[in-house]
Parts: sequence; C-alpha cells; structure tokens
Amino acid sequence: MRLVAAIASFLVATPAFAIDLPRPGEPVDVERIIKSMSVEEKVGQLLFVGFGGTEVNPHIEFWVKQRHVGGVALFSRNIVDLKQTASFTRGIHALTDGRVPLFVALDQEGGNVVRVKDGAMTLPGNMALGATRSTTLAYIAGQGLAVDLKLLGFNMNLAPVLDVNSNPKNPVIGVRSYGEKPELVADLGAWYVRGQQEMGVVAVAKHFPGHGDTHTDSHFDMPAISADLKRLNELELAPFKRAMDVGLDAVMTAHIALPRVAEEANLPATLSRNILTKVLREQMGFDGIVITDGLEMDGIVERYGSGRAAVIAVNAGADMPLVLWQMKKKDEVYDTLIAAVRSGEISQARLDQSVRRILTVKARRGMFDRQLEPIERALRRDDRLATHQQVSQQIAREAVTLVRNHANTLPIRAVRYRKVVVLAPPGPFANRIGKEKYVEVVNTAYIPSREQRNNDVERMIAASRGADLIIFATINRYHLEMAKRVMRALPATSAAMVSFASPYYLESVPDIDAYVCTYSYLDDAQRAAADALVGGQAMTGRLPVTIPGFYNFGHRVEDRMAEAPSDTAIQ
Repeated sequence: MRLVAAIASFLVATPAFAIDLPRPGEPVDVERIIKSMSVEEKVGQLLFVGFGGTEVNPHIEFWVKQRHVGGVALFSRNIVDLKQTASFTRGIHALTDGRVPLFVALDQEGGNVVRVKDGAMTLPGNMALGATRSTTLAYIAGQGLAVDLKLLGFNMNLAPVLDVNSNPKNPVIGVRSYGEKPELVADLGAWYVRGQQEMGVVAVAKHFPGHGDTHTDSHFDMPAISADLKRLNELELAPFKRAMDVGLDAVMTAHIALPRVAEEANLPATLSRNILTKVLREQMGFDGIVITDGLEMDGIVERYGSGRAAVIAVNAGADMPLVLWQMKKKDEVYDTLIAAVRSGEISQARLDQSVRRILTVKARRGMFDRQLEPIERALRRDDRLATHQQVSQQIAREAVTLVRNHANTLPIRAVRYRKVVVLAPPGPFANRIGKEKYVEVVNTAYIPSREQRNNDVERMIAASRGADLIIFATINRYHLEMAKRVMRALPATSAAMVSFASPYYLESVPDIDAYVCTYSYLDDAQRAAADALVGGQAMTGRLPVTIPGFYNFGHRVEDRMAEAPSDTAIQ
C-alpha cells in the first residue's frame, strides 16, 4: 500500500503537458487547444468517471492530473452534507489549474433520483411535473436547480429524463418520465433544458433513443424495442429533437437493442453507428456531446467488456464513455482507448471530433473562466433557497391528482367521519393527517421486513374495526401488498389509497373507493397530499399516463374546491 501511494504521489507531481489555454478574459479558441494536446490528453477528455470517497485523494488527483479526465460524476456515496459537498467540488476543480476544466456532474433528477438533499432544490420529480401540465413550472424548476447546483460547484446535471413512458410495465423509468405522450414530454423537457442551461449548467437528456417502452432494466440485461424508425420519430425521438431545437448540450445513450434500426438485432444503441451517427448526428442534426450510459452494466460487460465497448461506442458516434464504479474498469477503458488510437482503429480525426464537441460545450457554459462563487455564498441560507423551496412545493401541490372518488369519499371531514385509520410510514403525511382528532395513524416502516409487515397488518386490522374509512399511504409494493391484505380482512369498510409512487398501483386494488396520486414520496409531495385529503387544498393534477383498463391520459375527478392551476397550456 505504501508503494502504491508513493507511485501515485510521484505521478501526481509529474508536470502536465503544456496545453495552449486561453488567458483570463480571452476568447476560447477550441482549435488552438486541440492542436496543443497530446493523444493522452485527448483520450482523457473522453473519459467520464466516478470515484469513492468524500474528499480529494491521490486516486482522484491521478485521474484528473495524469489521465486528464473530461468529467467526474458524484453520487450519494460522495455526498455527506452541504459544506462537505461544496468543499469537495471546489477541491476537484482546483486540480485542473493549468489544465482543461472538467465537468463535475451528478444525477439530480428529482423524485426518486436525488443526490444532493441539502442546499439544492429537491424537485418532486418529472411525472409530478407532468401532472401539473405547467411549462412555466418546468422552466423555473430548471433555472432554480441550476442556480443551486452551480453554487455548490456542479456544472452538469445528468438530467432531464426524456423517455416517454409508453409501457406501463417499464421497470426502470416510470415516474422518472414526464408521462406517456411525446408532446407532453417534449414541452416540459425543452423548457426545463432551457432553464437549466440558461443558468450555466449543462443538461444531459437521457436515455437516447428512448427507454420508455421496455420490460427490462438495462442495468441487468439488454432490453429490446421492436419499433422501426418511423415509430421512433413519432414517439421516442420527439422529446430529444425538441430539446435539441432549444440548444441541448448533451445526451446520454441507452443500453437497449433496436433490432429494426441497429446493424444487428442484439446490438445496444450505445454501440450502434446506425443510431448514434445516422439517426442522432445526421438525421437529427445533433452536434453536442454524446455520453454513454455506464459501461459497467451487465448488459454491456457480459457481451463486450467495458474497454472494447468504449472503442465501439466512440466509433459509433459517442464522445464520452461513462465508467463510474470499478477502478479496474476505468483502467481497462483508458488503456483500450489509447491502444485503439495508437493502432488507428480510432482515427485522429474521429478523436479530435469528440474532443472538439467536449471543449465547445465547456466554452459555451463558461467553464474556462474558472469562476466559482466563494464557498461562504454556497453555504448561505438566504431567500434563494426559500424561493426555490416554494417552487418545489407548488409543483407538489399542483401534481396531486384525484383519480377516483366514489361516493365523494374524499376529502375527509369530522362532520362526516367519526373514525378514520391511516396506515403510513412516519413522515410529513402521517404527521399532518394525524393532527385531525378523528384520525388514528398506524405507522409502518418505509421498507418493512416480512415480520414487520405481518405485525403492522394485524395492528391495522385491529385498529380499523368500526372505522368509517381506512387510508393507505403507499410508497412501494410492500405497502401495496399490506393494503390488499387489510382490505381483504375488512371488505365492508370504505378504503382510499394515496400512491406516492407508481400511478399504476390502482391495477392491484381495482375496487378501492378513492385513489390519489402524487408521483413522488418526497416531503413536499407528502405534505401536499395530506393537505388535499383534509380539504386544505384543491386537487388539480391530471393523469400524465393511462392506467390500462381504468382511466385515460388526462383524466381527473373534478375537485369542487379546484381552481385553475398555474399553467394550463398543455392539455
């Protein structure tokens, strides 16, 4: 271990190549920079990598200073709190003094995918925005989140998800999508991209050419879509094209097979020249950055290996292979790319093409200026954060959708109900609704064990005997199964469900009297649902998807309290 540390220290101390970078205030001449770069520096710019740890260490220094990586992505494993995050990102940026600046990115989609929970907007998620139909909220959300991320030291967000969730059985997209209609996804996604990039943060639309109509999670296997190019243009590609029309900086590819479009039936889109060059570059006219999805996913590794996949992806039209988790995979990808350039398998012209795209986006978003706000500004609790929290709250409120309301079961009121029993995990929903004197809350865990589920179901059944109404707060399929067991035991008792996750949960409880969707379990969504259920606010959201056999896209039960939402341009 001491020898490894000594070698790393020596390598970090080795002088870098003299890249012809612009002086402060001087325009960025991308071609001049490219001409001054070595092959190693150019290949390094193609790499987008991840690391363990919560502070700069010799391993990170080596990859930034000696391998010249073009981008670094941080995940929950790298993030502790606000101060640590702001310090960490600034430490990473400091490693690029005298070098090409790098992308410092994260996945801050909102909803189920949030890396920073302190100091930046925590949006309810895309499908919640889809339920609001508000392009105004999408634009403001993109702007506000970008301001927060930039203060923290991030200059790229691996968002938004522009997949059209046309398949209700999709295991990986679901509420990460704005909805099932390409027009809705395109409108909201394009306005979000505009807002985020106007504030200086690169948007990365994913997962090109569209992951919404799959049955399989590409982290574990190779999903396939049987669509031809005509169908792709009408559905999956439309949101990406709209985002490109407003200046989208980057896309991320999907590891999905499109046998009617790609060169081979089982070739993933990430490695397909037909898809990345002929469709994306030539047909759609996109000249921004193409980032691959992770090259450590099982669907890629088992068939190609990470290094070989990176070479194929670059020759197909990708610019930045994404390697996030395993040290040996990063080495494999770097070494294989270097060898491919040395042998001519990847031509110098093709290498320069990708480097040009990467440097152009970095110049467009002002990264060569190397201007970071003082860390004190990032840590300040000011009106900015309060305003951004109000935006998240507004999205959550306008997203609440009253999908079913037989016999006017909701809202609940003391004049109508003597006893209401709620099964819910601890949190804002349980806390708020539990303040009503006629409401009894039975708590369960967010992820209950089998023993906990059995015990909590028994407690709920016992507490609900003689109740006028039972309500289930459902965040995952554990809670859904518990609700079904309670309903079977109490078939004569009226029941309502609030789905804080998939809107399709209604298919599992087809006889429930009332059904409400929030599309998110984050705190703002929980508060909004509780306020709506006790009659404190109107439920104005519209279904952004069809629930097969039940309700169509756009459906909602008219809430007699409802007022017009903030933006009704999208129907």
